Amino acid sequence: MTGNDRSKPDATVFIKLLDRGFRLSVPADHETYYRDGYEVFMKRVAIHKKEGGHYDDLEAIALTSIECLVALQKAQEQLESLIAALEERVDHMDSSVTRALGK
Repeated sequence: MTGNDRSKPDATVFIKLLDRGFRLSVPADHETYYRDGYEVFMKRVAIHKKEGGHYDDLEAIALTSIECLVALQKAQEQLESLIAALEERVDHMDSSVTRALGK
């Protein structure tokens, strides 16, 4: 068995939504993302409940979930745009270097 064959250690993260709690087994190196993400998510839920005034727990959770999906979509678009710009710069640099070496 090589080092790559061993499973990575897991960590347990507790998430509570409404009246239910969930113990998630997550990769140990992702534990902070789950904990931080849960904290931010619950703060956004509280904001929806406070600002909206008429949103119940389930509605606030649903709105926050949609916000998270939109944020992920925006981040994906930005990442794709940055990758395209980087590829364009690398192509430009490659052609500049090729021209400089050819002279």
